[in-house]
Amino acid sequence: MRALVLTASLGLAFAGLFVGGVAADETEDIINQASLEEYHSYLRVLTGVDAVPGTDPPVYLTNRYSFGDEIQIAAQWIYDHFAALGLDSSFHEFDPAYGPNVIGELYGSTRPEDIYIICGHFDTYHAGDQEHAPGCDDNGSGTCTAMMAARILSQYEFEGTIRFIAWAGEEQWMVGSLAYVADAWDAGENIVAAINLDMILHPGWDNQEPDPDYDIDIEGNNPSQWLAQYLADRYGTYTPIDFEVHDNANYVSDHWSFWQYGYDAVGLCENTTYEIWGGSNDSYHQTTDTIDNPHFDWEFALQVIRGGMAGLIDLAGLIPSECPGDLDGDGDTDQSDLGILLADWGCDDPVNGCAGDLDGDDDTDQSDLGILLADWGCGVGP
Repeated sequence: MRALVLTASLGLAFAGLFVGGVAADETEDIINQASLEEYHSYLRVLTGVDAVPGTDPPVYLTNRYSFGDEIQIAAQWIYDHFAALGLDSSFHEFDPAYGPNVIGELYGSTRPEDIYIICGHFDTYHAGDQEHAPGCDDNGSGTCTAMMAARILSQYEFEGTIRFIAWAGEEQWMVGSLAYVADAWDAGENIVAAINLDMILHPGWDNQEPDPDYDIDIEGNNPSQWLAQYLADRYGTYTPIDFEVHDNANYVSDHWSFWQYGYDAVGLCENTTYEIWGGSNDSYHQTTDTIDNPHFDWEFALQVIRGGMAGLIDLAGLIPSECPGDLDGDGDTDQSDLGILLADWGCDDPVNGCAGDLDGDDDTDQSDLGILLADWGCGVGP
C-alpha cells in the first residue's frame, strides 16, 4: 500500500496536479536534523563503548583525564571530525601538562569578525580512580553537542563566524577555556556570544522526591542576560521543555571564563552548579556516568541540543538557502535530494525529525514532495 501511495503521489506531482506547500522556518528544519542516533554514535566513542575510529589496534577510551594519555587520543578524534567537515580545525595548546582545546571554525560570509561559539569540555574526573572516568553526562553530553552541531551547521552559510570548541582542563577549574579566552582577548577578537553546555542528560533529582524542577538551567552573569533571555525565547519557540533563566555569576563552568574578559556567555546545564554539587546527580564524577545510565533522559537532551542550536543559528545569521528543496546542503535541488526524500517517504517522527521533511511538520509526505518538485533544478548549472 505504501508503494502504491508513493507511486500515485509521484505521478500527480510530475503531472503538475499537485500544489506545493510553503517551506517552514528554516531554523526548525535545520535543528530537526539533530538525532539521538548520531548523538549516541559520538558518545559511544568518547565513553569507550566503541573504539576510537582509525585506531589500530583499536583504542577504547577509559577516561579523558586532563593529564593522561587518552585525552590526547580523544582530542585527535575530535579534531579529525571537525576537519572531515571542511572546518578550519586546530589545537589550542595552553600547557604541555594538559590535553589541548580543539577548535573547528566555520567562517562567516559577510561579517566574519563577529564570532559565535558553541562549546563543552571533554575532559573527565573521578577522584577515586582517574583511569576509570567515562564522563558521559560530565561532559561527553556537551562535547558531542558541539560535534553534532558542527556536522549539521557546516552544511550552511552564515553571516558571522561559528566556532565549535571542545575544552580541556575544565575539571581543574576551567584552565583550558580561560587560557583560550585570554588569548582571544589579547588578539582583539570580537566574541559576540558563547553557548557552553555542561551536563544535559540528568534533569531529575536523585536527592529529592519529587523533583523540585525538571528543566534546563540557562546560566548567565548580569551582562549576559540579553543572551540568556534570547536563548530562553528560542527554547520557548522550538522545544517543549521547561527552562529557567539565572542571573548569577557563581554558576560556573567554561562560560565563566568568558565573563572574566567581558565577553557575553551562558551555560546550559541540567541543574545549577550548586544543585549538582549538592547531590542532584548521583553519577557526578563517578564510574556510573555511562551511556547506559537509567536515569538519563535522552529526549530531554535532544531538545536541549535543538534549542541551543536554534539560538546559535539565529545569532550567527543564517543565510537562507536559495533552494528550498535542497536536502543534502549542496546548494541545488536535484536527483540527490529526491533520493533522500523518497528513501524517507512515510517517516512520521516528531521527536527525531525526518530527513525529507521540507515543510516542518515532522513527516515526509506529498507536501514535501510538492516543495521539492516546485524547486526542481534550482542551483543546477546549464
